[in-house]
Parts: sequence; structure tokens; C-alpha cells
Amino acid sequence: MEIFISQKVPRGDEELRLISDLLLATIKSAGHQPFFATDEIARADLTDPKEFMPFVRKHLADTDLFIVIYHPELRGGLIEAGIAYERRIPIWLCHKKGEKVSSSMLGCADIVITYNDVDDLKEKIKQRFLLS
Repeated sequence: MEIFISQKVPRGDEELRLISDLLLATIKSAGHQPFFATDEIARADLTDPKEFMPFVRKHLADTDLFIVIYHPELRGGLIEAGIAYERRIPIWLCHKKGEKVSSSMLGCADIVITYNDVDDLKEKIKQRFLLS
């Protein structure tokens, strides 16, 4: 299964980087193929939105599952979620407990995973993979 991961660029945010790393490891250990958007955009050296949005759209076309790590400053990820929603790709929305999440984003999600910390998110993602 191809899994598209969307989150705010983790520049300087240790928790976001930990979440990225844990998702990549968890998805791979479950036998799936992750596509972590921010890393792949950087690896392709795409800085202009006119270049990286078609790149993102192309990869979403082959995606079986879309996982978004919600953050109040998330921007591009919301656009990616909208594309996934329009294409009827299942969306797992992950957000920290107590975090205010837009009602539109909640409305697009097939599954909402609320977590307390990185370890809690890891366990909940693992459980979801076991159930699917």
C-alpha cells in the first residue's frame, strides 16, 4: 500500500521530526511504502510551488492512504488533504489532544487519531494498521 504522509515542515521542531521518523518506520515495518511529502519535495530540490504542487498531485494519484499530522500552521497539507478527499483516498487525521482542528479538516477525515505524545501516536498508528 502506498501511504502519503503530510505534515508541517519539521524545520527545527524536534517533536515533528520524531513524528516523521516514527511514521516512516512504522509504515515500513507494516510492509507499506511511505511517501513523506516534505522530505520528497526537498529531495527533489523543488522550492517553487508551481513545481512542487504538480509533483505532489502526481504522487497523490498513486496513493492508497493519506495520513495528515495536523498542526495549526499547516498550509500545504490542507491543500493535499483536499486533493485526497476529492479523489476519495481514505484520510487519517492525527492531532494532539486538546488541539483545535478546523471543522473542514475533521469533515474530510475518515479516521481521527487523537494523541498525547509521540509514543502514544506510534501505538495508535500501529493499532490502526493491525485493524486495516
